Amino acid sequence: MTAHTILLIQPTNDSSTRTYYDFDTVALAMDKIASLFEERLLEENPRLTELQYRAEDLLRFIDSHREFVALVFENGSRTYQPHDQIWVKNKLISHLTNKQRSSSSSSSSGRGRGSRRY
Repeated sequence: MTAHTILLIQPTNDSSTRTYYDFDTVALAMDKIASLFEERLLEENPRLTELQYRAEDLLRFIDSHREFVALVFENGSRTYQPHDQIWVKNKLISHLTNKQRSSSSSSSSGRGRGSRRY
C-alpha cells in the first residue's frame, strides 16, 4: 500500500508524551514501528550486539502504549481514514511476514521472529 500514513503514538497517560510520525507509505510506517521497538530493546539492553524477538514481543510493545493508531490517506475520498491498534498490529505482522519471505533465502531466522545485528 503506497498511501501517505501518519502514526499517532502516546506511550503513557500523560498527554505530553504524544507524538506523530509522517510517512509516504504504510510500509515505511510499519518499518518505523519495528525500529521504535528495536530502539527500546537497545535502550533496555545496551550491551546487546544482536537483537532477536518474537512477533508477540512486538505486539506487546504496541499494546503497552496508551494510543497507537494510524491515519491512512484514501485517494478516492481524499481523506485520512483512522485505523486502530488492531489494524496496526495486523498490518505490521503482514508487512514483516512479506519482508521475511522476500529475504528468506539469505536469512536463517525462524518464522515470526525478528533479528538484527548491531
